[in-house]
Amino acid sequence: MSIRLTILFTSITVLGFAQSKKEIKKYDIVAVTETITEVVDGKEVTRNDSYKKFDKDGNVLEEANYDKTGKLKERIVRIFDRFDNKTQEITFDATNRQAKRETYKFNEMGEKTEELEYNDKNVLVSKSLYVIDRRGLKTEKKVYDSKGKLIQTKKYRYDD
Repeated sequence: MSIRLTILFTSITVLGFAQSKKEIKKYDIVAVTETITEVVDGKEVTRNDSYKKFDKDGNVLEEANYDKTGKLKERIVRIFDRFDNKTQEITFDATNRQAKRETYKFNEMGEKTEELEYNDKNVLVSKSLYVIDRRGLKTEKKVYDSKGKLIQTKKYRYDD
């Protein structure tokens, strides 16, 4: 059985593939669906590839990814604060069960200072803390395990 493969990406907008945040806002795009059409044994078969839903600021509120058969693989829901900082991201599996959840905190300058990762049962898996200097530059990231034990330190150096 020979399979000829032709891939055609389509979306629900006239803008096409991979819009920028600026274009999403400019054209008031609410959602984008990407489909793939393959020619298999002379017949066109169309399936979903991905879906993204946006807020008025162009942030991706919801994202769905599909497998090669067009079945839902995962769904990601994001929550943003009034400053467009992503404060939470929840990933669901194909059965709509939570796979993981991440929360984020920011300082008054909008720099990320904390990141918490939880498993499918909402049990803390890891905690990352960021040290920010007076210029707003990240200087250090410390990662802790679920028991609060430091497992990694990453330092950032900037050449001025």
